[in-house]
Amino acid sequence: MAFMCEGMKSMSRDKEEVGFDKAVEIEEERLYEESDDGIIAEPLNPKDVDIVTRPMVISNIVDDLKDGSIILEPDFQRIPDLWNAGKQSRLIESLIIRIPLPAFYFDAGVDEKLIVVDGLQRLYAIKRFMALKEDDPKRLVLTGLEYLTEYNGYMFEQLPTNIQRRIKSQVITAYVLRPGTPDRVRISIFTRINTGGLTLQPAEIKNSVYRGQAAGLLKELAHSEEFIQATRKKIDPSRMLDREFVNRFLAFYLFGVDRYTGNLEEYLNDVMIQLQKESADTIDKCRKDFLKAMNYAHEIFGEFAFRKINIDGKYGRINKPLYDAVAVNLAKLSTADCERLLKKKEVLLRKYEALLKDKAFVDNITNGTAKIQSVQNRYVRINEVFQGVLADD
Repeated sequence: MAFMCEGMKSMSRDKEEVGFDKAVEIEEERLYEESDDGIIAEPLNPKDVDIVTRPMVISNIVDDLKDGSIILEPDFQRIPDLWNAGKQSRLIESLIIRIPLPAFYFDAGVDEKLIVVDGLQRLYAIKRFMALKEDDPKRLVLTGLEYLTEYNGYMFEQLPTNIQRRIKSQVITAYVLRPGTPDRVRISIFTRINTGGLTLQPAEIKNSVYRGQAAGLLKELAHSEEFIQATRKKIDPSRMLDREFVNRFLAFYLFGVDRYTGNLEEYLNDVMIQLQKESADTIDKCRKDFLKAMNYAHEIFGEFAFRKINIDGKYGRINKPLYDAVAVNLAKLSTADCERLLKKKEVLLRKYEALLKDKAFVDNITNGTAKIQSVQNRYVRINEVFQGVLADD
């Protein structure tokens, strides 16, 4: 078929030209126009902000890391070891020469354990150097020090006793968000203070806030074989971008486009709140319909699933708005109708290719993609293609 053959040739060229690097496989999304940057529908109450300042001694932090009172698990946060050994070693060097560290931010859970909001990489460096057992292969050995080069190759216990005491006695400033703070307030606070060198991605913030059923479902579906196959292993999971894709699907699947009010982040947060209290039956239906959509997206569109046609006629990177519009529309169909689409794949792909060349539709998935009209239009147009094929018997 011309649609598939032309696409395969362009895919082959793409492999040669860009090296098929995962880092460039997702098209950058322009959510808003300059004049409509995510209107806040419901302002937050400043009285809900409940943060306390707490000085913390390094020796106590090490104890908390050892007994799990400070949680660094990647299920609740981003990947903790993004710094290399040299950067981690220079953090330890800063403690030795008494350079003050930036403030740390924690979210205090109902169990009084502290979830790291800002400072994860610094805490993980301290954990590797002081909180792991000496025979642990992940134990940090100092390397690449700038000033104290005589300590390169040292573990904590090998440092002079006075240096060990100096490190353990250093005090850092911590800001702790107390239990009971509303989720929407916590999201807003996390976003505002998230200004470090390795800033949290939106999906990582959500996984810090919405722990439990909601975060668990996102992780499960993002790691599913069906999702990985449909997206051809091109969505890098290291910063939870894969979970953002699942989050988008679940929002439009559960709430529909009619509930969308123009602020995509608030919409995605709202569905996480809803998922926390949904029944097991609803969660199971979300799971089954997501996996069904991923299976049929792969069977019907193959390696071109969720990708736009660029102006040069080649298939481009994965497009988020196209992904959620196609996936949710497939999920809403019965299995019987999905089978009918699969059997009529050639007809469907011709209509779909024509849609991807339609200027108005392309604009809906390219510019101001979070605008209400853009969201509604892309869902309606994809649905019209599917229903047109189904009706043409």
